[in-house]
Amino acid sequence: MSRAGNQDFGTDRIAKPTTPMGDSTQQSPALATLVRVVDGRDASVHPLLGDHFVIGRDKNCHIQIPDDTSASRKHASVIRQGVRFMLEDLGSSNGVIVNGVQIKGAHELRVGDKVEIGKTVFIFRRRVE
Repeated sequence: MSRAGNQDFGTDRIAKPTTPMGDSTQQSPALATLVRVVDGRDASVHPLLGDHFVIGRDKNCHIQIPDDTSASRKHASVIRQGVRFMLEDLGSSNGVIVNGVQIKGAHELRVGDKVEIGKTVFIFRRRVE
């Protein structure tokens, strides 16, 4: 019996990356996603297809949030380590908040984690087959 939507894996949809990554991992399904939430609704899905992602206002970031002046140009990074995804602040002015607590150093993301970068909110989710 399928347990879609269970606590361990979330209920993700697969979407194309918002910016081309230019590597062969685009052909592989995402193990996880960061879902941008606006007004309580899913606004955009960012598949974590590679091993390293930078989040911020800069046009070269993998996940861009250009409309958020509270976010630094290169605010945070997500690094995949096998099936684990580690989030780290890149020395931003306003820090990175996970579930209401500012992180220090590398922080392992868990399904359902609420990630705040500036005024932008993401939810970490796992892909379901």
